[in-house]
Amino acid sequence: MSPVIALLRAVNVGGRTVKSAQLREVAESLGHTQVTTYVNSGNIVLVPSGAASAVGPGLTAALVAELGFDVPVITRSLAQWDAVVERLPFPDEASSDPSHLVLYCWDGAPGSTDFDPAPYGRETVAFAGHETYAYYPDGIGRSKLTLPVLEKATGRSGTARNWNTVLALQRLARERA
Repeated sequence: MSPVIALLRAVNVGGRTVKSAQLREVAESLGHTQVTTYVNSGNIVLVPSGAASAVGPGLTAALVAELGFDVPVITRSLAQWDAVVERLPFPDEASSDPSHLVLYCWDGAPGSTDFDPAPYGRETVAFAGHETYAYYPDGIGRSKLTLPVLEKATGRSGTARNWNTVLALQRLARERA
């Protein structure tokens, strides 16, 4: 089986604490193997016990049972993740300033990609498939271009990871292939 990358949305913020060990245990209890987590922001790489398409819904249901609150999970296969990395529209920024480059992963194809980031600052945005790439030259911390703004623009629910995390998850998934 090909590895799957699972991204949990909005964990370890606002009192929604999920420990990495807890995530591993939940994933393993579903029969997934070679489970690892990366940093404490809801990143799991695993080899699924069944269909890759069942990983997200299965983890969400198991986490609700374990934690008592809903944790949306967005998944990508290793092949999908490799394609995300390959089609990066900002290669210079990825080399020189990867911590200011963010990947937004959506739960489906955006309903609209007609979005102008100019009112939010100097950010640059590119839509591709079920992802949006954003470069924050002044950093993401004070930017007005936030996940909720992009969710409203796309009509999708999503989660974000910086480029260093994207590459680390790719490496971990490839180690399990």
